[in-house]
Amino acid sequence: MINVYGNEKFSPDMAKKYLEMLISSFRNYYSNLDYKEKLPILISSGFDPTVRFIGSHISVFKPYLISGEIPFPGIYMRQDCIRTRNTNYLFKDDYYPTWGSYFPSIGVLSSPERLNEEYKNIFDFLKKELKICSDNILIRVNSLDNDLMSACNYCGEFVEIDSRNLDYYRHKIGIKGIWGRNCNIALRNSTGNGFSDIGNIIIIENEEKMIGIEIALGSTVILKELYGLDHVQDCTPVSGLSLENNTIRRKFEDSIITSTILFREGLKPFKNNSRSRILKQYVLSLSYFRAKSGLSINELSKIISNYEEREFPGSIQHVSEIIIRSIEEVENDILLKKNPTKIEIQIKKALEYI
Repeated sequence: MINVYGNEKFSPDMAKKYLEMLISSFRNYYSNLDYKEKLPILISSGFDPTVRFIGSHISVFKPYLISGEIPFPGIYMRQDCIRTRNTNYLFKDDYYPTWGSYFPSIGVLSSPERLNEEYKNIFDFLKKELKICSDNILIRVNSLDNDLMSACNYCGEFVEIDSRNLDYYRHKIGIKGIWGRNCNIALRNSTGNGFSDIGNIIIIENEEKMIGIEIALGSTVILKELYGLDHVQDCTPVSGLSLENNTIRRKFEDSIITSTILFREGLKPFKNNSRSRILKQYVLSLSYFRAKSGLSINELSKIISNYEEREFPGSIQHVSEIIIRSIEEVENDILLKKNPTKIEIQIKKALEYI
């Protein structure tokens, strides 16, 4: 199938290089515009008490919004993120995950009077740095947002008006009395049919005034369209899972990726706090998916180890053995438990077929 962007899919071994090239291009672009870089924090840091894990760079930007002191012309960052909505569907065999739990987010924060400049900057980045032509870029905006509409006209991009429900154009910030109004940036699908959202331009405000402009982009969703990937997880691929059931494979990949990231941050699945309980859900799913896939513990250990070595080359910290020990611990607990939960019964039945 012809890719409208003229690119071929990259191999799993090249995925990390392409992802880092995109992020590096973003950093260089905004650095050259004299924006200040904000360094990333741990996903499980607890820096933002309103969320269990950092799910967007806005968590790191919140102090600037609260203080009203945003450095001129703005700040930018790359922030690794985890959104755990997939945990609600890990054990539902008919649910196919469109998104992965883990993703690197890239974003910008600037002062509210710079709306037109931020529009221009982000579309210059897409067109000049990423070589995406205007015909393949779409802005989705609501007609109630006159300021966003005016900025769209200022940039001259193709605009789609009122095509979604109002909630689609509204943003929760996680700060009482502060919210966002957004338009969405979409890229034409690599097949040429339709558009997929890759990010937002957000006006952040309270009842009195606008207090900031945020740009939020998903690096993996951009690469998915530019290179015609089958799934965003192909940007952080897990090799060695040769499964006919694509739904199980994608959820298995998600659990391996997310578990590895969180274990590497020092999180443990057996402590009595909400972050650890979520990690335990991913560990339980690793047991379930390995059973559904007929993998031995040793085979799964090799797959996780290979993923970790490729994604974190040169690291002296390896957690694959710790993950495997955690899987063995939950499996032993399930087999001995007199009153297992519904999910534990599901895992136990799957383990019986190995």
